[in-house]
Order: sequence, then structure tokens, then C-alpha cells
Amino acid sequence: MAAKTVDVNLINPFIAATLSVMTEMARLKPARQRIFIKKDPLMYGDVAGIIGMSNGITGSCVVSFPNSLAGKIVASLLMEEPANVTKEMINDGIGEIANMVAGAAKRQFATTNYRFDISVPTVISGEPVKLYNPQDIVSIACEFLADPKWPEMFLIEIALKPTDKPA
Repeated sequence: MAAKTVDVNLINPFIAATLSVMTEMARLKPARQRIFIKKDPLMYGDVAGIIGMSNGITGSCVVSFPNSLAGKIVASLLMEEPANVTKEMINDGIGEIANMVAGAAKRQFATTNYRFDISVPTVISGEPVKLYNPQDIVSIACEFLADPKWPEMFLIEIALKPTDKPA
């Protein structure tokens, strides 16, 4: 049986896209904390934007946040006071962040041989949220400190179907 692998060239564009969106659009200074294989279905935080991928790459990218951080990020995107941001605004804002991450990642893939379609992001919220991937999908998570002024973390999770590793 051949070993399975997930090409790092499929992971890095999503990490770079997330950093770009958070830096340029939300005016944050995120710092990557750790990358790990995520084995449990429990989503990090309270609100998440899910981007599905198909037709070339099978999987998803999830950007998830605790409610308090999601509210601050959306307030920053909208140039609004956090106290004025409603739950609906947070859900819409996290959906837009997921959409921007997907678009930025897809632009990075344009110069590679990878081709795929992305879905319109879905936003889920609540506590605790679980996301079950198919058994043959590998989930790689990357945890970020959102900003030095906000000591809260957010997570991106890239879940992809591995390919056979060449011998």
C-alpha cells in the first residue's frame, strides 16, 4: 500500500492568503503560532467560515474565531466600534473574510498546475461546533495570534484528500 501525503504547496497558499487578508483588510498583525494535524472534529472558536473545494482538489478550508475576536475583526473591517457590531454583521463579515481568503488563495494557485472550483462560503456559529470530514481527508490546522493588541487566537484548517506519495 502506497504512503499518503498532502502536498505542502496546497497548504501554503491558504496560510499566505489568510495572513494577507488579516493584514491588509482587517489591519491586524497576525503571528503564526503552530501548525499541526487536526484529528478531532471540534471546531476552534464559535464562528467559522467554510470554503469547499472541488474539481481538481477535494476538501475545504475553514477560518474559525472566538466570538469576541470575530466581533473585533469585523468591526475593524467595517471601521465600526465593536459595540455596534451585531451577530448578523459578524456572520456576514466572517463569510466575507472566508471569501477573500478563498479568492486570494485561488489567485496564488493560478501560477501552478493546481486547478479547482471553490464554493460560496458557509458560516456556522454556536458552541460547540463539530465538522466531520470524510475518513480519507487529512486536516492540517494553523493557529495564529490575531494581533499583539488582542491576545486571542484564530485557526485555519485545510482539509484535503491526500494523494499517493511517489516511490
